[in-house]
Amino acid sequence: MSNSVKGAGKSADGPTRLVRLAERSLPRRVRFLLDGLLERTVYFESALGTLCTEVEQRLFKQADNARSNEQQARLFEAIREIKRGKADIAPRFLMHLESSLATFDQAPGEASATSGSGRGERHATKLELVDSRDLEITLAIQEIGNRAEIRHTGALYLLGHRMGLVAGRAAFESDEVPLGPVALARALQHALLELDLEQVDRIQVFHDFDSIVMGPIGQFYETINRYLAEQGILPGLQAQLPKTSPHRASAAKSSEENASPDEAKPTEDSAGSQPTPAGATAKAGAPMGAAPMGAAPMGAAPMGAAPMGAAPMGAAPMGAAPMGGTPRMGSPMGGTPAGGSHSGQGSQTLGAGGLEGAGAEGGDSEMFSSLRGLLAARRRALNIKPSTPSASSYMASRQDLQSVLGNMQQGPTGGFQQGGKAVTRTISHLKQDLLTQLRTASPDGQTPVIAEEDSDTIDLVGMLFDYINDNLSSHHSSRDLIAKLQVPILRSAIGDKHFFTRRNHPARQLLNSVAEATATWMSDDEADSGMVDTMTAMVDRVTHEFNGDMSLMESLLGDLGRYMSQVTKRAEIAERRHIDAAKGRDRLETSRQQANAAITRLLKRGNPAPMVRAVLEQAWTDVLALNLLRHGEESQSYRRSLAVADQLMQIGTGADIAKVDKKVRDEVRSGLLQVGLHDDEVEGVLGKLFDPGSVEKKTSHTEIAVALKSKARLGTDSTTQAKPGEPATPPAPATPLNAEEKDMVQRIRTLPFGTWFEFVTNQQGKTVRRKLAWFSTVTGRCLFVNQRGARADEKTIDQLARDLVRGQVRIEQRESESFIDRAWKAIKQKLQDLSSPTSEVAPA
Repeated sequence: MSNSVKGAGKSADGPTRLVRLAERSLPRRVRFLLDGLLERTVYFESALGTLCTEVEQRLFKQADNARSNEQQARLFEAIREIKRGKADIAPRFLMHLESSLATFDQAPGEASATSGSGRGERHATKLELVDSRDLEITLAIQEIGNRAEIRHTGALYLLGHRMGLVAGRAAFESDEVPLGPVALARALQHALLELDLEQVDRIQVFHDFDSIVMGPIGQFYETINRYLAEQGILPGLQAQLPKTSPHRASAAKSSEENASPDEAKPTEDSAGSQPTPAGATAKAGAPMGAAPMGAAPMGAAPMGAAPMGAAPMGAAPMGAAPMGGTPRMGSPMGGTPAGGSHSGQGSQTLGAGGLEGAGAEGGDSEMFSSLRGLLAARRRALNIKPSTPSASSYMASRQDLQSVLGNMQQGPTGGFQQGGKAVTRTISHLKQDLLTQLRTASPDGQTPVIAEEDSDTIDLVGMLFDYINDNLSSHHSSRDLIAKLQVPILRSAIGDKHFFTRRNHPARQLLNSVAEATATWMSDDEADSGMVDTMTAMVDRVTHEFNGDMSLMESLLGDLGRYMSQVTKRAEIAERRHIDAAKGRDRLETSRQQANAAITRLLKRGNPAPMVRAVLEQAWTDVLALNLLRHGEESQSYRRSLAVADQLMQIGTGADIAKVDKKVRDEVRSGLLQVGLHDDEVEGVLGKLFDPGSVEKKTSHTEIAVALKSKARLGTDSTTQAKPGEPATPPAPATPLNAEEKDMVQRIRTLPFGTWFEFVTNQQGKTVRRKLAWFSTVTGRCLFVNQRGARADEKTIDQLARDLVRGQVRIEQRESESFIDRAWKAIKQKLQDLSSPTSEVAPA
């Protein structure tokens, strides 16, 4: 590979030397602790396996969308290199981590000299020129460290103090901790040294590592902090976060601006919730009062702590919840990991696009209160007074609401007839039914009143479902599925207002996933009965089994995510087949054009007999095209086929036939068989071509022409060919493009493969979605597929440009937000408009 950077990041002083724990002479207690930490780094084996898989998939998608053959070749070479070396990535990564643990007690310069790990480079005073590639790697490592420090400040603070105590030195800074984020990034750098990757691909692997491995790293830090606490290393230590050190302040500032508000909150040690004992904590940089390594025991171990030399205490599993805490709600298919930090996980869209990261809730923390405020402003604008209980009424409790809604959940969910028309059930209808059933069960016939907060909740959920129904396809199955979720979602929102504020709320995720799946996959003309049945079964489980326990919705989220992943994978496979077929047709068309040009040049050199012209134009053109496809223009096979065509030109009289090479007959037979003619047809053509008595027979000329014209041409559909005896209809001359259409052509050529378009199908403006799967830069042919990857349409770039200019086709704007996020934004905007003093409010 050109400009490859194999070994990028190696020390200028020579190859990196790693130190094994067995090579160090360490006190028994210290070695026991380090061995325990090393055992827990096995966590990274699966994490790095996932990283390699994701990197390969990303590179493959980039190769599919490559704009040039050179770029595509580079990406495929990177894929091959990752496949070749991925078996060595995890072992090299773990060896580097072991080396950083083995030298954790050494001063930065001494550790560097021993292992070449580069830890503590910021302390060096040597000035030297730095290669730009090494600088890019260093910057990527620093970025990983900065982001992780913001996400996991508390955990790194605890780990730094505990490791400092084990080393008999001051607390480690976050970028010096042996298993800290910078150490992990440097281990990745070492693991990639032997891979022959371009610099841009190498840097991208670091970015992938930051999101895939470092995203859920909080669970790893919880585990090792818990292990050290269980071994008596500051078991009661709590995170009392110091100010950012000067050398990190400027680097962390830019990262903090992009972090969610929750990311920098201090976290409490998961291993102990008791108050911090006197003298247990120390300021950053203080020696912690520990004796040097080798001195007897490092502080009194708590009762039950493992004695020196004892087997390690069993640490909690990696996915376990922190001690004294509650387990986190699981996420399907590798969502936010259990036990991980809520903050800083970023956004992850999986399956149908409904699952989002836990750290994405910062902007919604005030959503419910702000929506309630807008509802109150609207009521004031309409002069509607809030409902208050009177002597003849009573305030329905949430338990009453849940009980009545639970009974309604088991009832019918379909629409009903109103005024002779089918009406879809809405939340407003549910609210009326709810009040009716509350009145039936009320004590002494009192009128039930719903608390203002619960009433607002019902109204907001109603507006949410109205938005979903307005933006769904008209397919009846999609509306039935959403209608079945009305009562369970309403019960979830009444019982837990986090439904409005947390994007990772299971009920919100499930509703989002079902809405997006139905909107995307269930259009009127392309509904998949298998998908309808599968999703109906999942939603029916909610209506039949949901009783307020979110674990059911979490389980269904996982099932739905896995199912949608399978559907998407099948669509990608089908799309790939159509792309390969389209590329094959495009190459064939290019070869046919080149072959036609060659035969045209040959025919201009003489006036062959009509039967020879028919063979050359109708059959031998396909032979030339086939040779071009298989062997190329410079091949001996293609040149020999041209020579055969030249000798056929000599056939015009009996004398001419005698001059033809004896091998030509066999080569003509072989060529005609290759392009689809049957044996008897080939022998008939050969007999009339090379039989001297047939040259003067006019009928033989016509017979050859009719026989050849009636056969389907190579790569074309026989139904599109002219009937025997009829001249082929020439293509209509293309209308020249105007200036606006030419500009549109240039824009289309810059669009990436995978861009979605909306095609207008009738005068009422109904549209269908189609994806631009591929287009040819040579012929300009565009391939469009539907959501399932099936071939839907083919146009030329010129035709597409004309349709775009005329408004018959539109480029779909890609949505960066989930369906439910867009719904809340639209609802909030609508309420703001209605509560605006300048708006005209219609009576309710």
